[in-house]
Amino acid sequence: MKVIPAIDIKGKKCVRLSQGDFSRIEVYSENPKSVAEEFMEAGATLIHVVDLEGVMVGRLVNFDIIDQLSFIAPLQVGGGIRSVTELNKVIGVEARAVVSTAAVKDKKFREAVAELKGKVSLAIDAKEGRIVTDGWQKETSLDAYEFARENQGICSAIVFTSVLRDGMMQGPDLEAIERMKKEVSVPLIAAGGISSYEDLEGLKKIGIYGCIIGKALYNGKIELARAIKEAK
Repeated sequence: MKVIPAIDIKGKKCVRLSQGDFSRIEVYSENPKSVAEEFMEAGATLIHVVDLEGVMVGRLVNFDIIDQLSFIAPLQVGGGIRSVTELNKVIGVEARAVVSTAAVKDKKFREAVAELKGKVSLAIDAKEGRIVTDGWQKETSLDAYEFARENQGICSAIVFTSVLRDGMMQGPDLEAIERMKKEVSVPLIAAGGISSYEDLEGLKKIGIYGCIIGKALYNGKIELARAIKEAK
């Protein structure tokens, strides 16, 4: 299982949120570049980058930082990729694009994504089994599992986040992740709540492709080099 460290960017800084709530923000580093370098030194082979300001306005805001990080590490990038133009910007720096809101709302965008599916991951952000969009601020009636199953053909991987677990250090929603694993045939990457080596073991048993870890790395609950070793 691939362990993927996360860098969330806001105000050019490396931050973390709790449950996607912008009023519950913690700044961990003034320099995302140095954080990426530390992750690579620890053995990371991919870094998950989210442009938090891009999430809120619907376009990439911190592309200059993303561009810098692309010279340091292989990236998968999400946050504000809601047009083909933004999609191509990310692919242009040889990063994998992670699409969510526009892919859920716009059939034509999904069709455009499908043409580039080898370079795109589909993010399924779920709250109690239903998809949430627009930076997790808007709830939909769409069943997360059904949507993933029906639209997995537009991407080469699915990033599945249990929103209520994200940043809460309470462990991942293993039941939901296992259910999603049964619904899709593309590689599955899980995120949300991973806070211990026991959590990693639970995810590994499910047989998913990878997992994204954020806050647990920054507060020292998980040491990246050890996590990578134990997840193999």
